[in-house]
Amino acid sequence: MDLRAVKAASRAELLACAVAAARNAQDLLFDAEALAGTGSRGRAFSLAVLAVEESGKAAGLTALAGLPNEMRTHAAAGRLLQWHQLKQVGGLLIAAVTYGSPGAAAKLAAMNAAELAQTFSDLQAPADEADRLKRRGLYADMDKDGRIRGPSDITEADVTRQLDRASHAVASTSGLLDPAVQARATDPPAEAAELARALVSALTEARAARTPKGAAKVMLTAVGKLRDKMADYDPNALLTCAP
Repeated sequence: MDLRAVKAASRAELLACAVAAARNAQDLLFDAEALAGTGSRGRAFSLAVLAVEESGKAAGLTALAGLPNEMRTHAAAGRLLQWHQLKQVGGLLIAAVTYGSPGAAAKLAAMNAAELAQTFSDLQAPADEADRLKRRGLYADMDKDGRIRGPSDITEADVTRQLDRASHAVASTSGLLDPAVQARATDPPAEAAELARALVSALTEARAARTPKGAAKVMLTAVGKLRDKMADYDPNALLTCAP
């Protein structure tokens, strides 16, 4: 991803790229399912992980499209689009809140602290597993104990879990293929635009390591900033009035 091009792109161009990423996520999932059907578990697992990441990238591009050019800083755009663990967590998150449905950002803003903590806690285990096993599905390596590890170590249960996560993430992101959703994205509701700003702010401030835990922390910080900003709004009104 060329960050200079991202910074200079129009909203329409960024949304077109987001739609392309959503379509590619579908293709990656299709290929993963086909490989799983032939018994190629390692490759199937890794492609399913990439399908979730591509879903997260589609959401990130949509968020960037809602920002003025001056907010698309090199650091923020780079972390949003090139931090693989962040895209993984983002893909899992949009599956949890149903990306593309009316009021997705409002749903996050309306969650109480306990719900948010549980949501992000639930994302860490699958994000950790994806990060740990993605390369194993493609490469043969030696671990710190001298054991040779490779694609054959990926189990059928591993693949089944990851395909399920990918199918939910892709189904959520596929909302972007709906012209009505694309139209809403060209003029996002206040809470969606505010979430994009909060995410850029959290990424700019982030000093966390590029790990799934660090990615979840950034996302949680962004949602916290969103909730603080929307504190004067009635959460129920947000949920019922979002276009």
